[in-house]
Amino acid sequence: MLRVVTALWHVAGLLLLLVLFLEFGVDWLRRGLRRLRHGRATKPGRSALADAYGGAEWPIAYFDEFNRSVRVDFAPHVGWWMRPFRGRFVTIDERGLRATPGEERAAPDATRILCLGGSTMFGMGARDEHTIPAALARRLGEDGHRVTVTNAGQLGFNSTQETIALQGLLKQGARPDIVVFYDGINEMMCAEQTGLPDHVMHEAPRHAEFNLLYTDRRVALLQAALITAMPRTVRRLRELTGLPLRGPLPTAGPDLGSADIERLATEVVGIYAANVRLVRLLAASYGFQAVFFWQPVITTKRVKTADELFFEAEFTRDVYRRREFFALVQAAYEAHPELRGASDTLDLSRLFDEHAWPLYIDLYHVTEPGNAAVAEAMLPALSAILPAPRRAAVGA
Repeated sequence: MLRVVTALWHVAGLLLLLVLFLEFGVDWLRRGLRRLRHGRATKPGRSALADAYGGAEWPIAYFDEFNRSVRVDFAPHVGWWMRPFRGRFVTIDERGLRATPGEERAAPDATRILCLGGSTMFGMGARDEHTIPAALARRLGEDGHRVTVTNAGQLGFNSTQETIALQGLLKQGARPDIVVFYDGINEMMCAEQTGLPDHVMHEAPRHAEFNLLYTDRRVALLQAALITAMPRTVRRLRELTGLPLRGPLPTAGPDLGSADIERLATEVVGIYAANVRLVRLLAASYGFQAVFFWQPVITTKRVKTADELFFEAEFTRDVYRRREFFALVQAAYEAHPELRGASDTLDLSRLFDEHAWPLYIDLYHVTEPGNAAVAEAMLPALSAILPAPRRAAVGA
């Protein structure tokens, strides 16, 4: 009997060692081999090596810093907010806002411009001085406008979250003169991920996490801990046995192939228009002017590089269905009576359609020159509502 117990103990021990090696040893071995071969423990992501960067070396270090250190914390009402961080390429101040060079040195009588949006406004893939707000501040200053630009873009935010965030900032005492919104892609992606309008990015895992620390979800918490700690082993067991073995974790998201995408597109734009309406009411009450820019998306770019074709098809089962859905959203935007022809809503969706050179570094974001082009396209609308520029006297 003792021999049987000892043999079983040895077998169990060997199985445990095998599982631990598969879960942790493989990654450790890969990191070691990469360090020997390339001098670094991690492999650069596709975005860091995107052809749009033209072989520049800084994006590799940029994404290393971003992926290692840039984080969000829970925030009431909006879901999450950026955690302060100061790095070589990315600076997020104590307010949880991306730094815009020159903001802290602005004159007291400068026109205050507040920029809201998702990661495209935040400047994912760009250094602090090359985000859209930074480019706006620089170009408006060159044109003689005295402005201070605040970048309140937050990773993953859509227009509903931005509208709520604006209310929060106003309640905290912020008094912008102009509020700039830059939206579109997150409205589409949130609907694609959830199959519903007016939901948030990566909502399924957040739904699975809800109240996991409550006693009535203790089993789900233990299941989630096991699956998260040993994902390879659980995945192999799921494949071998056919058992769900997911605990509270979500299954695959909705498939656009089975959705009524025409109706969904109309609902997405309807929600966006409702947010525009709410911001207009806030503007009238708090005395600021709002400008709403609808952003370009990769699907309408006519000439795409190999990397851009890869990014366009990322995170979807059917890139053609995605193109169709995005086109329907665009058509609904152009036809909406509250948006079509309104002086405060400007459609930049075709900005990059005819650009033959690479611009996109993933499904959402463009290069630093792309951000500069977006800022340049925004200038006429902003210049029209800014006070007359102040030119330096000749010979001064």
